[in-house]
Amino acid sequence: METKTCLCCQQNLLGRTDKKFCDDYCRSTFNNQSNSGINKQLRLINAVLKKNRKILEALYNENKERQKTIIERKIQELGFVFNFHTHIEQFENGQTCYYCYEYGYYPIKQGELTIIKVNGLPLSHD
Repeated sequence: METKTCLCCQQNLLGRTDKKFCDDYCRSTFNNQSNSGINKQLRLINAVLKKNRKILEALYNENKERQKTIIERKIQELGFVFNFHTHIEQFENGQTCYYCYEYGYYPIKQGELTIIKVNGLPLSHD
């Protein structure tokens, strides 16, 4: 009979024939190590998205108007990363709006953006 070893600590396993780990600690450690690269990448992406959202929110709230026009350079100086957004919407007039969660922006003319906030985003697409 072949002796199986724990995938984490390499100790001999006793018990069920399909057992892979000697205890919960080894199972958890093994899975955390296996997923650490993927989770790190997700954390970095989420950090950029959250920062972008925070910047849009702050600029939107500077003025109580429904829409807020700003200079593109100002948003860049605050650390906004333009290639990171949660979704894109094409308006009927052909304008493209880029969103970070409920805050969005679209270019109106060279070097100027309009920031908008939408309420009630759909949680799923049927």
